[in-house]
Amino acid sequence: MCKLANFSILRNLTQMIIRAMKLWMLAATPAQQTDLALRAGTSRQYLYHLSGGFRDASPGLAARLEAASLAMSNETNGKLPRVYRTDLNIDCRNCDFAAKCLGAVATTSQFDHLGAES
Repeated sequence: MCKLANFSILRNLTQMIIRAMKLWMLAATPAQQTDLALRAGTSRQYLYHLSGGFRDASPGLAARLEAASLAMSNETNGKLPRVYRTDLNIDCRNCDFAAKCLGAVATTSQFDHLGAES
């Protein structure tokens, strides 16, 4: 029974990670997607892999994407939301340091409806 509960929790976390990036990609124009990828040192194609759940972001890439999405959110006056490293990487989500630094946003996202879906 515990294994099934752990699997369910892991699956829900994975779905939240996928949805955050997917929703960001849907909100952004192709040019903005390319810009995010360049700023984070990756490719637009890899962002699609992340948003589709085909790849996992490393903690380093998750941090770079967080920083780049913050800059782009500021530049667009909040039109593009910030994607947090905890949205992109399960290890970051479970990290005590990330929880301490990010506070409440370590377990939530700027995508208000993410937590409502399971």
